[in-house]
Amino acid sequence: MADKSVRLGDLLKNVQGGMLLMKAVRIYGKGDIRIEDVAIADPADDEVQIKVKDCGICGSDLHAFLEGWGLPTQPHPITGKTVPITLGHEFSGQVVKVGSGVDDLAVGDLVAVEPLIACGRCANCRAGNYNFCNKALAKDGAGNFLGFSQDGGMAEYANVQDVFAHKLPEGMSPELGAVCEPAAVAFEALKKSGLRAGQTVAVIGAGPIGLVTALLARIAGATRVFISDVSEVRLDQARKLGFKDILNPAQVDVNAVIREGVPDGVDVSFECAGVQPTFDTALKVTKRTGIVQIVALYGHSVNINITDDLIMQGIDVITTLCYNNSFPKVLEIINKHRDEFQSIVTKRIGLDDALEDGIKTLATDKTQVKILISPEI
Repeated sequence: MADKSVRLGDLLKNVQGGMLLMKAVRIYGKGDIRIEDVAIADPADDEVQIKVKDCGICGSDLHAFLEGWGLPTQPHPITGKTVPITLGHEFSGQVVKVGSGVDDLAVGDLVAVEPLIACGRCANCRAGNYNFCNKALAKDGAGNFLGFSQDGGMAEYANVQDVFAHKLPEGMSPELGAVCEPAAVAFEALKKSGLRAGQTVAVIGAGPIGLVTALLARIAGATRVFISDVSEVRLDQARKLGFKDILNPAQVDVNAVIREGVPDGVDVSFECAGVQPTFDTALKVTKRTGIVQIVALYGHSVNINITDDLIMQGIDVITTLCYNNSFPKVLEIINKHRDEFQSIVTKRIGLDDALEDGIKTLATDKTQVKILISPEI
């Protein structure tokens, strides 16, 4: 008797190509997301095919839906893809097929996917800075990610390059594997900032990336971690994670309160919101000769007095984009702090609910930190 847990879609074949049909969340452009059955080919020689277990919804997915941000409207220089694209870049899964050239992964392995698109041959790629791949620059501004310029993880299956599929530590759940991508964003920011144990930190913006940044700063040995946000709901999430120095700029003077505890200002501030007021706050609360580490992406230009705010204060403003060579380290950190990272997963839904209960909910419900989509639900 057939296993009733096997989806009908798993049994169907594309008549023309002999390819598996699967359910996927597809974006066609601004405001246009559809749940569809699509075909997936066998993995290429350097790829593995994974059965997706969990895929997180990111703020950038929300921007893609609301604004059409980051989507390929003309063939991407590396993938050649244009919309429609299968969304999703924060995902994990189990290997079900292995390309002929892959020798370090096997069927059954659980992996977290590093979703970058890179040529592997340009000067930046060869230097290890593949997040700045020179050939991945698209004229239309399309993102160099799976889920933007190549099909991603909001689907039952996905093909990914083996070098970007990282084995999960023994016993780690696929849910935590899906958390690795946003944690890697925060880890890269800590790495770029040079944060050291014993230093003090301010995290400006308590959204998902801000909360993960605060978690990693605490794990890295920061002696005080101040968190600022105008949303009490988000600050409550920070309190649930055990943070004590919680500040709402609508209620207190954030700079004054921080300097009561740290008179010279914090060693490193992490700007995780991406707007002028939070950028200004990050500058104010940082000590002379300190670091303002930009984590957020900005939708608009910001104003800054280079002489007075930076040169005369000796403050360095550092930016970061994505991550490189970080996933194995981040997976080990998550593995050692499973409960803390599990607590940022606030909702888990199926593919059919991805738009209404996922992307749209993330836009309005500030109690949500990380919503995961599981094709198995």
